[in-house]
Amino acid sequence: MALALRLLRHRHLLRLLPRATMLSTSAPPPDRRDLLRIERILHNPGAAAQTAQPQEHQRATAAARLRNLLHRTGGLTDAESTSLLCRLRAPISHHRLGRLLEELAGLRLTGAEIKAALASDPEGLLSMDPGEPSRLLEFLRDIRCRKAVKEQVLAHGALRATVAARRRVELLHARGLTRPDALRVLAAEPRVMLYSIEDVERKVEFLVSTMGFEVRWLVQYPEFLGVNLDNWIIPRHNVVEHLKSVGGLGDPVEMKHYVRFSRRRFYNMFVKPYPECERIFGGLVREKEEMVRRRHPTGFWKLFTPAKHEKTQEEVMNMKLLVGSLR
Repeated sequence: MALALRLLRHRHLLRLLPRATMLSTSAPPPDRRDLLRIERILHNPGAAAQTAQPQEHQRATAAARLRNLLHRTGGLTDAESTSLLCRLRAPISHHRLGRLLEELAGLRLTGAEIKAALASDPEGLLSMDPGEPSRLLEFLRDIRCRKAVKEQVLAHGALRATVAARRRVELLHARGLTRPDALRVLAAEPRVMLYSIEDVERKVEFLVSTMGFEVRWLVQYPEFLGVNLDNWIIPRHNVVEHLKSVGGLGDPVEMKHYVRFSRRRFYNMFVKPYPECERIFGGLVREKEEMVRRRHPTGFWKLFTPAKHEKTQEEVMNMKLLVGSLR
């Protein structure tokens, strides 16, 4: 009886092992660890379920800890926390996410501000590495710019501004800039955070693909991301391309001509000598300047000129007599 059981067990093990295909001349020897694992499963079918139970228990414990941290940090309920974690598209480590939430809890931010940041862009906030929110918050608080610009950047809260800054840093990093250089661009031109991420990406794409400049030029000329692309950059680029086609450029056009030249200076240098470029540049600038000089209609000054009266001989004699009587 014992011998028959051993034979049945041996045949069952052979069926579980991978068979060699018809093309192979010799099958590799079975791994001894696989044989032992299969034998343990045959002796105790509940062993696999028992090994999976500790992992499920650890996951449930980690999820409960994350829900507790979300409730303590942003005031989220269990249903809101579960919905938030299910909406994340990228897989996120529970340990790293726990460290990030503990860091947010220690930043002295209000729960309403954290909850608003999680509602607006949860993936952008929760994809940060631990320590990154603190550095970006300090960066935004120490940024030097006009008061109106800084108020607009921080209008929706410092944490949402942190997420917006991080989005733009990652965009510039994906296009070839290092993260420190991307932070230098944001520090020099904070207006980048007021534009949408699609607008910033469009400007970078126009700079690299259409104008032919490298993305590293943004470190030296960060104003490119702060000006209006349609009203400022594209008309100048069209003028330069036309002059290149007709051979009207002697020296190469640099980045400073597009960004740091005022409208009048660019007009006097590239447009005024070529009348056909005025419409490309955006209208007849010369006629507009003449209209600005004419502040009053023609002949309007005559209304303020005192009226002239003819002097008769009698009036002259009367004035002489009056002056002589006063002596």
